[in-house]
Amino acid sequence: MGLQNYNLQERSFAQAMAEISVIIGPENLIQDPEKVRIKSEDIIPRTRQALAFAYPANIEQIQKILAVANQHLLPIWPVSQGKNWGYGGASPSENGTLVLGLEKMNKILEVNTELAFAVVEPGVSFRQLHSYLIENNIPLWIDCTDGPPEGSVMGNSLERGIGETDYGDHFGNICGMEVVLPDGTMLRTGGGPMENFRSWNTYKWGVGPSLDGLFSQSNFGIVTKMGVWLRPKPEKFLSCLFELKDPKNFSLLIDGLRHLQLQGVLQSKVHLINEVATRAVSVEDYNDPEQTLRGYKLPSWSFAAGLYGSNEQVRINARSIRAVLGPLGTLQFIDETKLKIINGLSRRLRSWKNKKALSGLSDWICQTLIGKPLPLMEILPHIHAIEQGYPNDHFVKHAYLKSKTPKPKTGDADPVRDHCGLVWFGPMVPLTGPAVSELLAIAEPLYKKFNFEFYVALMVGNARTAIVLLSIFYDKTNPTETARAENLYFALGKITQDQGYQQYRTSTLYMDKVFANAPEFLGFCKKLKKAIDPNGILAPGKYGI
Repeated sequence: MGLQNYNLQERSFAQAMAEISVIIGPENLIQDPEKVRIKSEDIIPRTRQALAFAYPANIEQIQKILAVANQHLLPIWPVSQGKNWGYGGASPSENGTLVLGLEKMNKILEVNTELAFAVVEPGVSFRQLHSYLIENNIPLWIDCTDGPPEGSVMGNSLERGIGETDYGDHFGNICGMEVVLPDGTMLRTGGGPMENFRSWNTYKWGVGPSLDGLFSQSNFGIVTKMGVWLRPKPEKFLSCLFELKDPKNFSLLIDGLRHLQLQGVLQSKVHLINEVATRAVSVEDYNDPEQTLRGYKLPSWSFAAGLYGSNEQVRINARSIRAVLGPLGTLQFIDETKLKIINGLSRRLRSWKNKKALSGLSDWICQTLIGKPLPLMEILPHIHAIEQGYPNDHFVKHAYLKSKTPKPKTGDADPVRDHCGLVWFGPMVPLTGPAVSELLAIAEPLYKKFNFEFYVALMVGNARTAIVLLSIFYDKTNPTETARAENLYFALGKITQDQGYQQYRTSTLYMDKVFANAPEFLGFCKKLKKAIDPNGILAPGKYGI
């Protein structure tokens, strides 16, 4: 669509910007072409260019902006924090769109300790909500991702992101939305009133048609408030680490994970990664990725998970996990006591590593006695923390794998600023050994064809589904390599769609293709869109709608 397709003349656009500037204040409207270009960037191979960025502070301002947009036929692309890195960030799916950033709407409106839920606005980040619970001594945990801590709780949930704990189905743990429709009217999902709706955040289905899904991965409305269920702090927590001994047993591992999930023994969102992914999160110097791993045999597949419950529940579940997975590889269960030992040992070895005279001793201990490189040991505390809902950017830094920019310190990772190249591709697959193996066999030859390393981070979406998260790392400062990455991305999309696989979410680069094999579904969505947004002003092109 874009600017010309909307017949938005230059004068009309200038008038629209002038009116929006009055609504939100000129300091909250960015029109400078260079600043707009920078804000439209992401780590995917190619993004679309926004017209401008506007930052409303409340619902009333959103409604007024929508009125201006309808009057002038101005397309609007809402984002929460704009940190959807690897999927498009804050960039729209079509050129000539005003990006509506909701980061100023960042109030935690309620935390109900008794019923274990919070009500948040779009700009509330994982770090902000986690810090609020800690600072107020509230015995509830959030579930975060291994992405940016400043990412939006709401934005990730509406994109159906997957976290780490047993509350890792973020969209599944939404309960109650407040939505501004394209014409500026308001509604609350759940079939209840706008005020005094007693079960709004406690009973997901409400009464009548369940509308929540209409506002996820869609362009039917702007969600301005959302209830999110939180995890009560358990009596006992262990983090669980597993390494597969023989890659020939990969299919048995997948079937074992399904069995444990269906039985309720292992409820966290297991992240099973291959050797390439392990190296990506382990290396210290991304310009010499073999430097700190030379001489070590990394596991072909490994995973991290969390165990939660009473002391007795966790003990029984750990025993069941050992019975199923123990014969296939190495299992470790880490509690706070063991973590302190690991932390102390890691600090001592790191101090020796930084001293020329003792560096060799540090390497010898890691290789001979421990069998793991020091950087891999230093990851364990971050794994242990994230399985308890502690957001941090440690794992974001693996986005620098092919970047010429040095790996940043913890707390300073910004892959967009540092021109990293990474795009995610995540098809959904039944959680059986043969099904997952078949998908990998389809994808791996394409990686070889386009000359990229085969990175896999398989996520357990639920007890019956795996999300085979394939990422493409590339040097974004290299136009030829960037083009190859984009070609691989589209090749993966075509071959998987042709064989009946669909992605669990997609990037702005692929939204116009994501329903290529589902015209009936897309046709129904377009009928809904025409009814509620006849001017087509809200996020045109999002998920192909």
